[in-house]
Amino acid sequence: MKKWLTASLVTMLVLLSACGSGSGDSASGDGGNAEDKVTLTLWNIWTDPSPQNEANLAQVEKFMEEHPDIIIEQQSIPHDQYKVKLKTQAAGNELPDLMQVWPGSELSPLVSGGLLQPIDDIVGNWDGLVSDAQLRDYGIDGSQYAIPAAQTVTGMIYYDKDILAEAGYEEFPKTYEEFKQLITDLRSNDIIPITLGNKAQWILQSTYISAIGDRMTGSDFLSNVVAGEASFTDERFVKAVGVIQELAEMNAFNEDFNAIDNIQHRVLFTSGEAAMMIDGAWSLGSLKEQAPEGMNIGIAKFPTIEGGDGNPEAVPAVVGTGIAINSDLEGAELEAAKEFLKGFYTEDLFKAYLEAGVVPAANVEAPEGVDPLVQRVAELSSGELSPVYDSVLSAQVISTLNSGLQEVTLGTKTPEELAEDLQAEIEK
Repeated sequence: MKKWLTASLVTMLVLLSACGSGSGDSASGDGGNAEDKVTLTLWNIWTDPSPQNEANLAQVEKFMEEHPDIIIEQQSIPHDQYKVKLKTQAAGNELPDLMQVWPGSELSPLVSGGLLQPIDDIVGNWDGLVSDAQLRDYGIDGSQYAIPAAQTVTGMIYYDKDILAEAGYEEFPKTYEEFKQLITDLRSNDIIPITLGNKAQWILQSTYISAIGDRMTGSDFLSNVVAGEASFTDERFVKAVGVIQELAEMNAFNEDFNAIDNIQHRVLFTSGEAAMMIDGAWSLGSLKEQAPEGMNIGIAKFPTIEGGDGNPEAVPAVVGTGIAINSDLEGAELEAAKEFLKGFYTEDLFKAYLEAGVVPAANVEAPEGVDPLVQRVAELSSGELSPVYDSVLSAQVISTLNSGLQEVTLGTKTPEELAEDLQAEIEK
């Protein structure tokens, strides 16, 4: 709360200082005349007092201290209200100078409506810090519109190193065939190989098929399907669904995997009943709180699948929000807005994210004291990123996929039938 008040007071004091200099004389220590200052409005969703939001607010304050000629007037709006307001104001072309935006389907209409300013001329500022894979979701038709701050890996394998060692595995399997042998060995030791809570259906889609599908099809597959240049009936996708079917048939999961949720499945892992859990980075905080002291947790990518066309090093991930510039800005205001982006998305901010337990959309060395699991996820996601299905496909297609994957694990639908259902849905 203190930082929120500080941010507001800093802005108010600077404005009052400017108003009090009616004679045009330079205010003491302000670095210039009031008329030389540029004021920019920024809408954001940093209303909750989380460590990540505190880092964001502190970064804005730091920027204004280092750039006394640029004033950032912030309006923090709760998430759900913000999304409604952004759409409403966009329709009337009444957007702020700077605004938080989301990638994909939420960014596209703002770009197609000509409401956002491309930042191609400054994107080189982040060379070596933010990778092309991390920038990709904010690029449309060859132009870049924002820099992502954080990213969420949705599909990786958490595993109990001690349980695997007892089964004879000092290292995590590199290939899918080795992975299946591990599952067999764990079952013979009366250990649940993989805990799964798919009651809400989305887990198999977001964490499983987003990783396994990419191993088989490659990262261009989904965009090609959406463009009508590829089909879900492609043999590679059918085989990817077949991997999930095979895992279910070989008893890799807990018996009630379609009756419990992803919170309950985490308990099976932290209690030692299950050796592995395929889940996203959102479980990091809960694992830190729930895992017993001394639990030796490792994190791995899904193993390489022989015959697949995808990059075996890729991990499925989605980037978080970015800050975009209003296309109406020009001259000094536009230059100030670009300067703000360069001063906001810095190595210091990304390191602060790591310290807050958030994986940044950047490749930075972790400061001392960063949680080892957060650091490991950051390492895994520093290379190639693959698309997450529900960030690319429509809600209707995702609904068909979610329920269909559950049916495949129950044995009531084949991978081929699900592929046909999906293709029929996307062609509607």
